Amino acid sequence: MREDDHSMEQNENDLAQISLCQHADKPVKQKKEKGYSYAMALQLLGLDDGTGPSDRGPVLMRGTYLSFLYLRHLRIRELQRICLGILNYFRSVERTLTINTSGLTMVAGSLVSTIEDSSWVNMAKGGLGTLQGLGTHHYVHGTSAEHKVHSVQFMEFSEVENQDDYYSMGAGYIYTQDQQGVHIMYDEALADLKELEAELLFVASYYIEKEKGHKEDTKSNTGQDWGWAHASVDRFAVLYDVWTWEAALLENKRQLLDSYFEAYQHVLDPEERFALAQVITDIMHRRPRFDLSHPYFIKAYRDECTCLRLHLQLVRDILNQHIERQREYVQRLWQEGHPNDSRHFGLPLNIICKQLISINNSCPALKNIYLLEFHPSLGLASLIARSLDHLLREARHTCRPTSASSLTLLERHVLRLALDMWLTPAKPESWYSTQLQKDLFSAKVMGDPFLMEEIGLLALKSAADEGQNQSQDSHVLLLETFSKLLELVTLRHRLIEMSLESVHLARLYKVLAREMGFEEFHLYLRPVHFEFASHKDKIDHPPPVFITSLLEDSDRVDRYSPTTLVLAISEVDDNQVGKFSFYTKESILKLLFHSGVENMQVTLACQAAQKNALMVAVQQASFYHMPQWASPADVKEMSSYLRNGGMGPARRRNSKIVNGVENLLLAPTSKVPDNLTYPSEKFHATKRAPEAFVSIQLEKVGLRDMMLNTFLLKKQTMDDRMKSFDEIGKVKRDVIVEYCQKFNCRMSHYALRGQIMAYCNSLRALLEDFPTIRDTFFMVGQPREKKGLRDSKEGLKADPRRFQPRPRCLLSADGKVFLNLWFIPHPSEVLVMFKTLPEKAAFQALQLTLQLMAPLHDIVAYLFSFAKLGNCATCFEFPLSAHLLKGDWGGIEGIGSELQELQKMIDSLQSPQDPTEVSQALLLRREVIFLQFDAAVRHLIRRTFLAAGNASAYQSVTDGMYHGLPPLSNSLVKSIFASQLSLPQPLDPQSLQASMLFPWRAFLEDGGLFPVMSNSPDTLEYNMQLCLCRLSDRDLKVAHGELVGMQLLLEDVLLSNYHMILEDPSRQQATLDKNTQRDLSRVPEFRSQFQSSPKASMLLRDPCNVVTSLAFLRSFLVLWKQLEVLKEQWGRLKLQGQDSNSLSFHKQFSELYGTDILYPSMKAIARRMGKEDEFEDIIISSQSFLPPKGASEIEIKTQQLQKLLENLEIHMIQEVLRKVNREIALVVSEKSKERCTLPTDLWKHHVMKEDFSVSRPQIVEKFIQRLMENYQDGGLEITFRKDHLEACLLSLGCDVMARERSNFESYSMCYEHVLEHARQKLCQKEQELDIIRRGSDPPEDGAGQVAELSHNMIMEITALRARLTDLEEENLNLKHQIRKEVQEEYEALVQALFVTCLHIKEKLDENQINLIQKVYELIGEVRTEGIDNLRSLKKKWGSARPDEGTKENPAKQEQLQALEQDNSSLAVLACKARSLGRWRLAAQQARFQGQLSRAEKEAMQRKKECLSIKLMAEQEAVLFRQQLLALRQALARAQADNVRMRKQQDNQAQLLRELQHRVAQEAHHRQQMDLMKTSSMEKLLEDVEQKKQHLQLLTEAAERASKLGQLQQKRIQRELRQTRSRLAQERSVKLDAFQRLEELQSQLNDAERWSVQMSSPGGLTPRAQYSLRSAPTSSRYSQQHLLKTNLMSSKIPRRIQRPDTVPIKHQKRTDSIFLPNVAENVQRSAFQVHTAPSIIPQGLDW
Repeated sequence: MREDDHSMEQNENDLAQISLCQHADKPVKQKKEKGYSYAMALQLLGLDDGTGPSDRGPVLMRGTYLSFLYLRHLRIRELQRICLGILNYFRSVERTLTINTSGLTMVAGSLVSTIEDSSWVNMAKGGLGTLQGLGTHHYVHGTSAEHKVHSVQFMEFSEVENQDDYYSMGAGYIYTQDQQGVHIMYDEALADLKELEAELLFVASYYIEKEKGHKEDTKSNTGQDWGWAHASVDRFAVLYDVWTWEAALLENKRQLLDSYFEAYQHVLDPEERFALAQVITDIMHRRPRFDLSHPYFIKAYRDECTCLRLHLQLVRDILNQHIERQREYVQRLWQEGHPNDSRHFGLPLNIICKQLISINNSCPALKNIYLLEFHPSLGLASLIARSLDHLLREARHTCRPTSASSLTLLERHVLRLALDMWLTPAKPESWYSTQLQKDLFSAKVMGDPFLMEEIGLLALKSAADEGQNQSQDSHVLLLETFSKLLELVTLRHRLIEMSLESVHLARLYKVLAREMGFEEFHLYLRPVHFEFASHKDKIDHPPPVFITSLLEDSDRVDRYSPTTLVLAISEVDDNQVGKFSFYTKESILKLLFHSGVENMQVTLACQAAQKNALMVAVQQASFYHMPQWASPADVKEMSSYLRNGGMGPARRRNSKIVNGVENLLLAPTSKVPDNLTYPSEKFHATKRAPEAFVSIQLEKVGLRDMMLNTFLLKKQTMDDRMKSFDEIGKVKRDVIVEYCQKFNCRMSHYALRGQIMAYCNSLRALLEDFPTIRDTFFMVGQPREKKGLRDSKEGLKADPRRFQPRPRCLLSADGKVFLNLWFIPHPSEVLVMFKTLPEKAAFQALQLTLQLMAPLHDIVAYLFSFAKLGNCATCFEFPLSAHLLKGDWGGIEGIGSELQELQKMIDSLQSPQDPTEVSQALLLRREVIFLQFDAAVRHLIRRTFLAAGNASAYQSVTDGMYHGLPPLSNSLVKSIFASQLSLPQPLDPQSLQASMLFPWRAFLEDGGLFPVMSNSPDTLEYNMQLCLCRLSDRDLKVAHGELVGMQLLLEDVLLSNYHMILEDPSRQQATLDKNTQRDLSRVPEFRSQFQSSPKASMLLRDPCNVVTSLAFLRSFLVLWKQLEVLKEQWGRLKLQGQDSNSLSFHKQFSELYGTDILYPSMKAIARRMGKEDEFEDIIISSQSFLPPKGASEIEIKTQQLQKLLENLEIHMIQEVLRKVNREIALVVSEKSKERCTLPTDLWKHHVMKEDFSVSRPQIVEKFIQRLMENYQDGGLEITFRKDHLEACLLSLGCDVMARERSNFESYSMCYEHVLEHARQKLCQKEQELDIIRRGSDPPEDGAGQVAELSHNMIMEITALRARLTDLEEENLNLKHQIRKEVQEEYEALVQALFVTCLHIKEKLDENQINLIQKVYELIGEVRTEGIDNLRSLKKKWGSARPDEGTKENPAKQEQLQALEQDNSSLAVLACKARSLGRWRLAAQQARFQGQLSRAEKEAMQRKKECLSIKLMAEQEAVLFRQQLLALRQALARAQADNVRMRKQQDNQAQLLRELQHRVAQEAHHRQQMDLMKTSSMEKLLEDVEQKKQHLQLLTEAAERASKLGQLQQKRIQRELRQTRSRLAQERSVKLDAFQRLEELQSQLNDAERWSVQMSSPGGLTPRAQYSLRSAPTSSRYSQQHLLKTNLMSSKIPRRIQRPDTVPIKHQKRTDSIFLPNVAENVQRSAFQVHTAPSIIPQGLDW
């Protein structure tokens, strides 16, 4: 890829040289010729391509060049027309989106929105992003139809042209048409084209000025410096390039927009429509990111077009696949007709496959759909763009690109990675067993709503049968049954999500384990079921503190590794709780009963715990391993890193600590296919650190054994009550839930460590740009750092005799003492901290650590970002340089002072060593500074610009804050997986009620884009710059002044309310309770600056008021925000829906607000303070509404808020009363009317001005009246005659046709009038334009002079501008050189001052030592005098104590004095050594500085010499190139002459050779003809002879064949006669044999019968009758079998030794069966029978 990029850059450089270095010919004055020449005209236009030598003349070359210029100019015009068409299309789409998302109505001549604000608009205005208020809860007081009708009311207004436009494509253009089919062009599109043209001219001018050809000294004859004017650059070629690529960019944008816009046409949900509208708007306004360091702009356009095409391919493929799957699903639902329409309720609309259409324009971007085909789920298309933006931010945060081109290249890699991964048909469910895929993932039953309905009805019937015995209400039973069914469906959906996420996380876990040196069996746990469990006295302990010990001794780990992945419940119990199936209706019915739903909840809890564990393990390994890229733009490794599921070191805002079964439900991760799960070679080569590995098996095994022991203990204690299957299941569920909670609590330790590592990594990355701050204030931990005694709480003991560094720990070893906020631990230290503590204590310590690191990170990030705001780069997508901070925005000194104030604030706490109190203070400080920045930007800065009339700055800040401030607030960040499962209104996702009723949905509503993933990059700097990015330097100073004024205002609020803070302890306690109750994840991440004055700093450093003061400031800022929101709403009501975004509206609003709100509020405050008269005097004298003296700011705002609430409440009451009265009056008036018309006043909008009435149609009434005139009443039936019914139907048809005709005439007349009016207006406009055009056309001669003069002026201005730029560069270089010279001059003085300081320091040290020595001597003398005095006193008063101590003290004193003298001498020597070392260091620095300056001078001199040599070489190269060009031209002319002569010679030689060849060929041809004649005659004679001989042979053969045939026929006839005679003979023999056989059989039967009669006389007669009946049967069968046997034996002689026994059922006669077929059988086997011998003996051989 790098080679491709390098080749692209090389091609781009060549293209830039070609485009920017094309020398235009000097202006040639055309000679005026009289007359007209057709040939000359063709030659001038380059249309005459002659072949003669005269075509090479200069006239033709000039004509060709002119035609090239004209065609290029026309092509530029065509490209501009294409761009205008696309821009017009964009404006039309923008108009459609505005109408659909906002609604329009005409108020006071301007359009006003009628639809309530969406969640995004609510968030942009400062809200939480929820749809709250009465305006959004219409369903409370009306039906669903009334709830939705307000969103389409604007369609009724005739003042608004709200019909959609139509679009068509043709010849590369896109045409926009209105609803009448007229081609239209929006004024804004023309303005956009002008703005685009100005931008492109600016870009082209910049790149033209970058061309270095102006350095050459080339002057024209007129004395103008054409080199400085870049006259050598072909400007039209540059224009052609820029318009070509701009048209290509707009076309790619249009194609991508079409894909999203077609999806937009399907969407019905307002929130999804708004999200898609935002994506479409972003695409419209996307521009190429120019890298100003590149030589030409083509690469920026090419890269941008590539990104757009990749994005288009991704979106198109995803949406087409989605449409195809939705279409298959809908057709599968409707493939069987259901006559009952009630069963269709809730189903997606049926697709009628009749007519394919294109939704947007004539060329569809997605699949063609049918006319009545809708897919509302296409609203999810906006999530594609959101996911891509998130991925790009992740990659940018990791790779940190430093240029626009590298950022575009990174985006291209991300898009290609998304194409590879998202469009690959990966099936993660294949990791599970086949049975589990069938039981869980199969949609055979669960995907069919009709089957689910049947299941619900069956369950309801079964429950009703049981409920009758218990007398249960049927409605309650119905609700409970279907609630269970819905819960079961939801549990299955969540279980499938968790299972698929576990697959992807398991892949990543295995990859990371392999890179750390561990095997994959750490992921699995050998299942031990409850029924086979035994009690364990020794339960395995948790994993060791150092996981690397398992690499040496892995006996503790079970090497169990199943072939397929299993659910987490299978490791615990797969027989009862984890046994489920969704494959059949019967299995689902079982789940609805017998605690099936409870079992599924436990199954889901186990799987969620497993997924959380995998997530935590992967994140910890990823945060510990921080890859360092070779270069910021090297993104190939980044692509592989993303493929492996790597996550950057940054953390996600509002991350939640998981504790409990309900909070176990996290968001799914990105899908990783099988072929993208292995790391790249770089990551194979670089192994990860094994310290961060987490063994899932070791974490589970001990808890699992405890669970089994608990189950066995309960089973023993509850043996009598656990006889039923349900009781055993309930105990199992209880112990499994307890196991999941314990496992989750243990894994939450790793989650906290991962988040701490993420914050520390991000904080270290921030400090890399500010090394001075890092080295001055922070202490960065080292890998495997050893801690000493001073790094514990004992190290905090103050020692006034020496400086003591801070401990290198954040908290003490037990986690209860706060040590040092400025220590940033290394990830290796985070892994092992607090591991020796008990589980609960370790969790609390880790939680406190995270609560300390999170606000510190945000505060530091805000301070750095605030200091960079003064730079205000034009392109703020990259981190601004920290080395060029402006001093007026604080700079390094301001950051340092803020950090010192933060430390002073911590030191002033009541318990500065209590981590809980410190974390509370930091959280409040973070919240206050971010609310402060929000209030300053949202209110103060905008109000200042608006009051000053600076509308452009006001609009810039307004547009920027809508996108920049919401990420800095506590607004909701909805998950992309919660789009179809939103929280029901009016529940607040952050409320306790929502978390109790819908915990999972509430978690997704505020869990972030990807919940519980701590890898979201920190976009604080980007968002803060976004608020002020478009301001000029002057406006930035104004904004900075307002920010400082905001700080002064907060200080005034603190000082003015100091007594309230001290006198209201209840408020302080309430504030503390409110702060402690809030969860860490709910605390909004604010970032602001808090520049404290001395008074405010003293107030904040008061131990009693730090936390209270911060809470008070937070309350004041929240109050201010509420006041501004209500003020804006009140102003919109007073101004009739208009925003006060202009100077006139702002003045009008200020007057109204001062009169209605401000004056009554100030008067109420003055009345309460007893200063009403004084206030009235001030108002009269100053003519302004000033607050009374002594009133605090919070009192003023509170009073205004109350007054606004009163006014709004009064307005709401009046509106309701007015609406009720109006509707009552309408109903009464309509009831009193007697006219036969429709009540149009009831449904007509009150804004409509039309006065019309629609006559009530009487068609149905007349038809019924005519029909009932002639009928026969038969009681239950009414009979009509046929002719009467036909007459009535005929009259009905006539009435309908008459009505349609009247309507057609009315509407056609209206349309004709409209078209006639439009035609007249159009003709009038055309005439006016024609008159203006004729009057404004200047004469041709004047136009030429003006063009020439304009060209000269443009060239002169360009030259002057280039010279000015060059002079500015020279001025900067001169300033830099002068600064260096001044620095060199002052170096000697600084050196002398340094030496003098060293001497003074030495003298000071000597004087200090001498002074200390003198003090010691004086102390010794005083001591000696004191001892003498004591002795004298003892002697005087007679002390009884011995004087041994006093005798020893002088000796010790002398020894001590000697030691002190030695110490002082050593101190003198040490001082001298230090002075000498400092002097040496200064001397070395001076020497090195001199060497460096000399080296810089030499380098500069070498550069100058190199530049001069390069210029000379370029000049010589130009001369050589000119000479070479002349030589080449001469050589070309000589070669052309040579070629022409050679061609003539070759032509003559060729003619001669052709003539000779023709003569030779003719002679040779005659000879060949003669030879062919003779040879053909001879061959013909030979053939005739051969044919005669062959004919004779054939005749003889035919005669022989006829004779042989006759003989053969005679022989066959003879054999046939013999065969017939033989067969007749055989037949007679066989008949005799059959007769003989029957006789023998009858004799045998007679003998048997006789013997039976002798034995039993009664049975003689029946036996005889039976014998007589059976004898013929046997005879027939014998004959039959004998004939068949003899016939078969002719082929197989003597193969059958005896005949088979014949069944008695064959009773047909033999002669009727076999005799007719004898001849046939003989004819079939004639050639076989005559060779066989006589078969009669064989037939009788049985």
